[in-house]
Amino acid sequence: MTVNLGPGTLEIGAIGTEIDVSCLVNGCRITPTKDQKDTTQVLCGDKIPGAVTYTAALKGNLNIDTDDGAAGLFALSWSAPGTEQSFIFTPNDAEGTTATGTLVLDPLDFGADEYGAPLTSDFEFQISGTVTFTYGTGGATQKLQIGVPITRPRQPMTGTKHHPAPAAAKAKAKASA
Repeated sequence: MTVNLGPGTLEIGAIGTEIDVSCLVNGCRITPTKDQKDTTQVLCGDKIPGAVTYTAALKGNLNIDTDDGAAGLFALSWSAPGTEQSFIFTPNDAEGTTATGTLVLDPLDFGADEYGAPLTSDFEFQISGTVTFTYGTGGATQKLQIGVPITRPRQPMTGTKHHPAPAAAKAKAKASA
C-alpha cells in the first residue's frame, strides 16, 4: 500500500500550548543524515569500524502565519530562535504513524519572490534528543537517539598472528598444496 502525504498534522511548541500548523504545510519530512568515521587498522592487523552518528531535521515548506499575530509559528520563530520546541508530526492521519521529539526552532523567512505570491518559507529545524515513531498499525514504538555515536565491535581479521585461521581452513590449505 502506498501512503500519501496528507491529510495529516504538524504541531510545534510546548505541550499544552502547541501551535497547529497543519493547514499551513505545503510539504514536510524528517530527513536523517549519517556521519561515519573512518575504519582504523591497528598494528596487529585488526580493523576497528568507525562509529556512526545520525542527525535528523524536520524540513519542508509552509505558508507563514503573520495573520495569527503573536499566537502563530512565525512570531514564535522570531521571538524564540534557537529554543527547543516539542513537535508531533503525522504525515497521514488515516495511516496513523506519528513522529514526536524536540526540534531547534529557527526564524522563518518573511516575504515572497514575486508580487501576489503567497508568503511562504522553507524550513529546516534540527532535531535534538530522541525521535519516537509510533506506528499506526498496532501502536508499536521505535526510538532513535539523535547525535549519539553508534559503535560496532571490533572485527578481527582471521589468519593473522593474533587471530589464527580456524583449524579446518588450515587443513584445507595443506591438502591443496
